[in-house]
Amino acid sequence: MTGLWRLLEQAARRARFAIPLLALLATMALCRPARGDAPAAGDAGGAAAAGAPAPPGPRPLPPIPGAGKVTVVAIAGTIDLGLSPFLERVVAAQGEGDLLVLDISTLGGRIDAALAIRDALLRARARTVCWVNPRAISAGALLSFACDVIAVAPGATLGAATPVQVGEGGEMKPVAEKVVSYMRKEMRATAEAKGRRGDIAEAMVDADAEVPGLDEKGKLLTLDGAQALAWGVAEVQAGSEAELFGALGRPSPGEIARPRPSFAEELARFLSDPTLSGILMTLGMLGILLELHAPGHGVSLAVGLACLALFFFGHHVVKLAGWEEIALFAAGAILIAVEILAPGHVVPGVAGAACVACALLLALLDLERVPVDVAWHAGWLPRALATAGASLAATAALALVAARVAPRTRLGRRLVLDAAIRAVATGGPSGSSAALAPPLASAVGRVGTADTDLRPSGKVSLDGRRVEALSELGYVEAGARVRVIRAEGGRIVVRAIADRPGEGAGS
Repeated sequence: MTGLWRLLEQAARRARFAIPLLALLATMALCRPARGDAPAAGDAGGAAAAGAPAPPGPRPLPPIPGAGKVTVVAIAGTIDLGLSPFLERVVAAQGEGDLLVLDISTLGGRIDAALAIRDALLRARARTVCWVNPRAISAGALLSFACDVIAVAPGATLGAATPVQVGEGGEMKPVAEKVVSYMRKEMRATAEAKGRRGDIAEAMVDADAEVPGLDEKGKLLTLDGAQALAWGVAEVQAGSEAELFGALGRPSPGEIARPRPSFAEELARFLSDPTLSGILMTLGMLGILLELHAPGHGVSLAVGLACLALFFFGHHVVKLAGWEEIALFAAGAILIAVEILAPGHVVPGVAGAACVACALLLALLDLERVPVDVAWHAGWLPRALATAGASLAATAALALVAARVAPRTRLGRRLVLDAAIRAVATGGPSGSSAALAPPLASAVGRVGTADTDLRPSGKVSLDGRRVEALSELGYVEAGARVRVIRAEGGRIVVRAIADRPGEGAGS
């Protein structure tokens, strides 16, 4: 009897722990939702609201050519102006039945460069595939939407395409609404041209755009790879080239073309750098100013024109400077040359300088793809004006320093006036023999006549000889009387004087 009582006592002790456990398990079973009632943690968009639209799933894969040339181009880093002519050339070289793959990993870049590449992709005759490996942010998203097929690598991200401005300290600043509206329409038009949803593309540019079930208002849309597949933005997923061709249903090609930028494209990429562009502009205009200051030797003019030629070459290759800007610059250079060869008219020189300045400014902007008002609100036009203005200011400062320092150097004396001061008389009476000009020290205080305009350099008749001179106070008209006030650095410096009775040329 005692043993039976002990067994009952042990069973009661065990039931005291088992009953609460059974009750907890029953409660969990009752509270668990039926399968399919809630979205999975990785479901595209993570829509929490009841009744949100379900993701449509990956897009159907368009027909992929089973033969033909296969080209793979790696796009890594910043999308800049040097990349656009290279990709435009590669896209134009593709034919019907070819396959072009863009292996892209970028955080964005220049909008004008991305628009040029986008236009080329939309015109492509080959089937184009963008392999987001692993990210296509900002301008990279625009290029992705311009391709026929989007493939995503594991961990890929795509979106955040709103334009921004880079401040003086390198910080990102929002742009005007006009710029956002412009890029929003460009993204939508690009997506719809390839059969994708325009509202998703717009939500990547404008935080005010909303995609029910995927993105809410006030947040800029960026998709991960799973979301891009689930919402019909991407078609396939691949972690390697072999997986990519397998997902496309294309036999692994025996030969893959991997083009590289040409020397001219690499050089243009280097020359179109904003910092180097400003330096070339400054040196080019400085060379022209030095030739105007001391005409005759042509060295500074040749150096200046060479710098400007490099500037226009780089910007022409990257499709910023067209033939119109080059023609405008050439017309300005011709007018300046007329002023140098036949001084005294002023108008050709001023008109030529204006033409050159306008051509340089237009060569910094892509107004063919980006409207003027958008370029202004985006900060590109003010930045181009600032670059051109800084270049002009630097040119003026360097020209002033060169005018004061160069005559004191051996090279400066040889290039400016040293030979002219020892020149043979060319304006004296007919039949006179050649003679050397008087020593410079003895010329101080003498009075002569300006044979040409001094702007500030030109020709002066002194003691029956025609010599080079420099005006101390700027412009002096031809025919005006001048006095030699000093001789320095192998040249004479003169000052205009008023006519006074009894004052002769040799006093």
